[in-house]
Amino acid sequence: MKHVLIFTYYWTPAGGVAVQRWLKFSKYLPENGWQPVIVTVKDGSYPYTDSSLEKEVLPSIKVYKTDTFEPFELYNLLRGKKGKQLPTAMLDSSKKKSLFQKAAEYIRANFFIPDARKGWVKYAVSTGASIIKNQKIDAIITTGPPHSTHLIGLILKKEFGVKWIADFRDPWTSIFTNHYLPRASWAKKYDKSLEDKVLKAADTVAVIGPSMKQEFEDRAKRIAVIWNGFDETDSNEITAKTNNVIFTIRYVGNLFASQKIPAFWKAVARLAKEENAKLQIEFIGRVDESVKLLIEENNLQNLVRYKDFVPHTEAIQLIFTADALLFAIPQVPNDERIITGKIFEYLAAVKPILAFGNTNGDAAKLLQECGREAMCDFEDEATAFNTLSQFYLAFKHREEISYNNAFQVFSRSNQAKKMANVLSEITTA
Repeated sequence: MKHVLIFTYYWTPAGGVAVQRWLKFSKYLPENGWQPVIVTVKDGSYPYTDSSLEKEVLPSIKVYKTDTFEPFELYNLLRGKKGKQLPTAMLDSSKKKSLFQKAAEYIRANFFIPDARKGWVKYAVSTGASIIKNQKIDAIITTGPPHSTHLIGLILKKEFGVKWIADFRDPWTSIFTNHYLPRASWAKKYDKSLEDKVLKAADTVAVIGPSMKQEFEDRAKRIAVIWNGFDETDSNEITAKTNNVIFTIRYVGNLFASQKIPAFWKAVARLAKEENAKLQIEFIGRVDESVKLLIEENNLQNLVRYKDFVPHTEAIQLIFTADALLFAIPQVPNDERIITGKIFEYLAAVKPILAFGNTNGDAAKLLQECGREAMCDFEDEATAFNTLSQFYLAFKHREEISYNNAFQVFSRSNQAKKMANVLSEITTA
């Protein structure tokens, strides 16, 4: 059994999508000849926590939790709050910000490069160096965001010459959230230089889709597309069956100002009027106020239910017991590169998916490959209405819409096997 040292900021008790990729890969790597050793933070700043994920960690996995410096704690202290949790307003571009918030955002954007979690780097490097010196480590992996995690790999690669995979769950400098930050030109240039160094130094760069591969391939030695996926064992815990009296559409995850999907709300209003449809839309997660305003403008607020973050097990149950699932890619620059983690869990539920986003993007192609309904443009009310009507009529007549099993290739176990193969290749080359 070979050993891989994995640096991930997000680990239990962190909740949400960011923790899933390496929590799940670590679960399946041992059966492919690789034993994970985890280095993460203790008391990190997470948007959510989910203690239910603790049971996913194999007993054989050693987890080292280090100190870190978190500026969010100071930020919250100045706001008269306690804790390190990232305030929602800092993530929400639609809300009017106070002068203090604007100043804090400017400091964060220009003096915490590549991100505000860079305070973890020195602690993780120290712990990682000790582990490499005292244990048999065959390779290391860093995963971002936060992309400051890749600086750990850059330092350890230089010091020990260890084989290194830099894993990108999202783009770095081109990530859409950077478009909302008041970042100076010198800060952008410095950030880009760090990105270039990481891409050139890593033995392999792992990405989650073809468009990101295309973005990085002229700067990296080698790139491997290793998708996110679904864990086939998650569905084992589903206890409820889909038996809704009212046609229930669910969206699981946060919905931001860039995901207003106007065509969807027009289609819903039309369906309710023309078919006298009895339906409800449930949002599980945070919903931007601008989206709620759009719902009210269409007089649909009585059809909508809101529920805050739920543990992963409950989220899976809600996905599997919906009559249809709503999916929306943020409408932002470079949106063709975005493939959110939830799309794989949606596919695994074998439920109808009404998807909105770039019709030529990676997510659209993924849906097509899996034999699903085509991605709708954000403004394409006609296609949205026709697709939604098809779903509703099938529900009304209790007819099941059948789909193929092409999605099975995206299981976490299959993708972990691909990751293990890359590890074996770089350590035997």
